[in-house]
Amino acid sequence: MPLPDLLLPPLPLLSEQLRRRSDELRSRIIRANYNAQFTQTVPELADFRRATAGHIDGMDDDILSESFRKTVQLTTYDSYAPFIARFFEEPCKASAIVDLLVPGLPDYLARSSSTSGSLPKYFPKYNRLSKIRSSNVRSWTISDPLRRRTTAYVWYLGCDRMHMEDEDNCSTTTIYLSGDSAVVKRMDMYLDPDEDEEKMETFILDHAAPYAAGFIKKWRSFLLIHGLFALGSRSLESMIMVFINTFVDMIRHLDTEFDTVVDCIANGTIPDFNGIAEFRHHLEVNIVADPERAAELRRIGRPSSRPGWCGHVWPNLRSVIAIASGSFASSVPLAQWFLGPDAAIRSPGFGTTECWIGSSYSPLELNQFKITNNDIIELLDISKDDSTDALAQLWEVELGKRYEPVLTTRDGLWQYRLGDVVEICGFDPIDGVPIIRFVERRNMTIRFPNVMVTEEELRAAMSSAVLNMPVKVIDWTAAIDDRSLPATIGFFVELAGDQVSDISRAPERLLDELSRLNRKIAHELTIRVTIRKPTIRLLRSGTFSDFLQLKLDEGSGTTDRSKCLSSCPIGLRTSRGSRVG
Repeated sequence: MPLPDLLLPPLPLLSEQLRRRSDELRSRIIRANYNAQFTQTVPELADFRRATAGHIDGMDDDILSESFRKTVQLTTYDSYAPFIARFFEEPCKASAIVDLLVPGLPDYLARSSSTSGSLPKYFPKYNRLSKIRSSNVRSWTISDPLRRRTTAYVWYLGCDRMHMEDEDNCSTTTIYLSGDSAVVKRMDMYLDPDEDEEKMETFILDHAAPYAAGFIKKWRSFLLIHGLFALGSRSLESMIMVFINTFVDMIRHLDTEFDTVVDCIANGTIPDFNGIAEFRHHLEVNIVADPERAAELRRIGRPSSRPGWCGHVWPNLRSVIAIASGSFASSVPLAQWFLGPDAAIRSPGFGTTECWIGSSYSPLELNQFKITNNDIIELLDISKDDSTDALAQLWEVELGKRYEPVLTTRDGLWQYRLGDVVEICGFDPIDGVPIIRFVERRNMTIRFPNVMVTEEELRAAMSSAVLNMPVKVIDWTAAIDDRSLPATIGFFVELAGDQVSDISRAPERLLDELSRLNRKIAHELTIRVTIRKPTIRLLRSGTFSDFLQLKLDEGSGTTDRSKCLSSCPIGLRTSRGSRVG
């Protein structure tokens, strides 16, 4: 059944209902976190504390929300960093972190990727395990490797343990450290980390790979083991992962190791990949020799042998569910080439480590999200000064305008600036909630004298430049190339295969597209030569995956290759690269 057309402006009745629901949710969050250490001490909330001291419990929701909007200042991660640092003190006392952002102790410390050259950020997550442990629902585990397996669930579930000493030094409290995607999926599937060991040899639901495969830390081996078990199941119907580049990486690694993987399917063995030793036994008991399937795979050939390879290997495959908007969109053409016409890429939504921003409004529209109501999301008008006066509520935003999301969350963030830019596409006709699309990271620009090039313009230019060219782009990043003057934009590109000659026309196309998208570039080219034709340097195969593994080893806790590369040093970016243009 098709979705109804988006409203252009929200109806007054829907706006009023949305305002009332937002006030109620904001009040619940404020009252729950009012007595936390952060709330009671930071200067950004000083005016709010004075306005509400002694009578917060008796304030109506609308009055409390109005006081919040008038007095709470915008915050950034720097506001929270001194509090988060307490988790890493030696020794870490539970008394130092209790009631920190939210009353009680957190269950998880979610680790974000490092961006823009800075260190990873950490966000405490509260009341997650209590919901799992108090529920009558339990994850469904199966011990039969011969059952029908229909889902390749390529998701890292590992977490580290941080032990906090109590004041008497006689007992400890455990807090789990992991990427937020692992926290989210553990909640979805009721996976208590204390029960991980007993599940290692089992399968969750209809997953193709055993539970142990979700804990392999080496990125290449993680993907190959999931790929091995997925290839062994002809009945596969769907794949689920965080980002679409995970799918592309998995298929490319299978292409490289195709003969090895197919031999393992034929013989019922696990290959000797790096980083799987501690899980080998759990994997070996769950692989069954299938020479007929191996013979079928050999007849089909490796992934690079034909377009639509996935449709031949998995005739029932219909969807790959993964984030594929923004910087991940560069992986979509190659992913679709592997998939063929019968399987679609579907978007699960717009998520960040801080909170879940939006759910997919139309699954086949990869960059269109309905703002969620789990936390308070306000929108900062990026055309105005960065102050609370520029904040718009969900019922106040305007179609086509661009905003930065500002979050107040159950996990203790107050008017927190996310740093992303979104655009309003319309409003859900059912309840008036805005529908947004992701545009870019704010302030992620390349600057020249008189010219500033945004992330959105770089992405659009690259997509247009390689359109209809016989090349398959794995991934790319960009930086200023000032090796000769005038400086220009240097693109670092990884291609599938040896296609140097095929991309030779891309620098000229990039310049044309950037001139079309950015009038200042076009103007500068007509009056003076202050920017020259962009350069492209081709990276050796596997550079992006190798750098991702480096960041994972450093503890970035992400499978977001694009975010990792935003902090990539130039020397590594150009490793064994060829110049084009």
